[in-house]
Amino acid sequence: MAIPVDVKDVERVLRPWLGTMLLSSSALSQDVARTVMDYAPYRQTFQELKAALDHDLLTGVNRLTGGSMCVVLDDYSTRRLLLKDMDWMADDLMGLVFDSLSTFSANFTKLNDYALHEESLAAMRVLYQKYHDFFSKDQYEFLITMIRKIYPEQRYASWLAEADIQ
Repeated sequence: MAIPVDVKDVERVLRPWLGTMLLSSSALSQDVARTVMDYAPYRQTFQELKAALDHDLLTGVNRLTGGSMCVVLDDYSTRRLLLKDMDWMADDLMGLVFDSLSTFSANFTKLNDYALHEESLAAMRVLYQKYHDFFSKDQYEFLITMIRKIYPEQRYASWLAEADIQ
């Protein structure tokens, strides 16, 4: 099962982190998209895919920036990427995979297990958005509480319902 992810999807996820200039001047988006599209659940776990994305991003950005890890963003500001930024970037890319999963119990189990064992806002986002009916009311409220406690508001403000943020 190939994951239906386009290079444009990868660029959309990476652009806020790396800027258009770096993305348009390299094959990084294509390389990352290939890694995502090659994911097959029968031969690779979510953890293995995340490790592959971590590797692609870290080595690719390191090579493209000459080791400085400094990028010019679309507002022309410069940013030095930290390891945490690289981890969040890879997690955002994992969200492309999670979004493409069919909403049924086997995928819920895999995604929920991944969210419980890994620090993945993308997994929690998809659980929140697509798997509401798989949770009890208390479990769903706990998921929302964990998102709010673990992550800075700017990471979830665009998709966590205002009524749920209280």
